[in-house]
Amino acid sequence: MNRKEVIQVMLLLSGNYEGIATKMETQKEIMVDTWGACLSDLDYEIVIKAIKVHIMKSPYPPTIYDIRKNATEILNPSTQRTAIEAWNEAYAMICRGGYMTEEEFEKASPEVKSFFGSVRQVKELALTHTDIVNSVTKGQFLKQYEVLIKRENEQKLLPMNELVKEISEKMEEEK
Repeated sequence: MNRKEVIQVMLLLSGNYEGIATKMETQKEIMVDTWGACLSDLDYEIVIKAIKVHIMKSPYPPTIYDIRKNATEILNPSTQRTAIEAWNEAYAMICRGGYMTEEEFEKASPEVKSFFGSVRQVKELALTHTDIVNSVTKGQFLKQYEVLIKRENEQKLLPMNELVKEISEKMEEEK
């Protein structure tokens, strides 16, 4: 987004939220600079859609985080499975584990592959007693699955390319 688009975004927000309108009167430059820096990696049309979603859902002014979260959801609609659905996939892999190939392992969902780490781990769990797999391993999987999904969602919210670029530039300046 360019500066003109950020100003249009701020005007849309000002028209719908009195608190933002008040701040815009006294802190316009700071707000435009801050919002522009934090949303610059997003497309203007996506940001407008994200703001409209927020306006329809909440009587309270959005934060930059709210807009980024809505934009991320627009760009990557959540088709996330429940932890039990993912466990069913993992358990089926364990049941086939003795015969699993690297190619079969690569076809698994990213979360399940992340839990196992490698086809070797699946093969080892296939040799484990069923009661242990259905209690201990299942518990570990369900707990770790929630962490993996949370981490993945948080990563989607961050503009990593811009952040890495800024850090690199600061490191160059310090030299």
